[in-house]
Amino acid sequence: MREARGSANASRQEHQRELLPSRPHFGDHLTLAVLVSMNTGLRRGELLALRRESIDFSRRILTVEGGTAKNRQTRHVPLNDEAIGLLNRWREQTNGGRRIFEVSTGFRTAWPKLLKRANITKFRWHDLRHHFASRLVQAGVPLNTVRDLLGHSSVAMSLRYAHLAPDQRREAVAKLNVRPLLALTLRLQWNQGSRSAFLSH
Repeated sequence: MREARGSANASRQEHQRELLPSRPHFGDHLTLAVLVSMNTGLRRGELLALRRESIDFSRRILTVEGGTAKNRQTRHVPLNDEAIGLLNRWREQTNGGRRIFEVSTGFRTAWPKLLKRANITKFRWHDLRHHFASRLVQAGVPLNTVRDLLGHSSVAMSLRYAHLAPDQRREAVAKLNVRPLLALTLRLQWNQGSRSAFLSH
């Protein structure tokens, strides 16, 4: 798509017509939208509602306004290295505009076409959000933190990912192996027996 835009601009320049905006980083908006969703867990509606001021690049925080959130509560999502890099490159590529994505109607038509070209079936945009949560849980992130990042009103909504978590219960009781009770008990009994034998002599 970048090559096509470059070719089109070459032709426009030759015919002294106004050049189209260049595409140095992304062929279209969909690439950015998918990758940001996979790194933030935003719903599609939350993503499309993002404004320029929703992103604090210095603090690396993305704000989802309560008016666009499903539970009507504002939340702040930290941006990892990949997400902040993507958004920075998009900022360089696009100029002006109140919203991050000015082509909200294009998502409905572009998404099915993308899935068809990739031979992917039965996959919803919302599954990108599940992917985000699953990766966090598999990395050992507590479910309550996942709940907070997803904007769920209760941890019950995040319990669907509990089976993906490392066996934290097993890790918890394993910490007691540092000072096994049986060993301490045997040592206590041996010390008491040795002392009695010593005193009897």
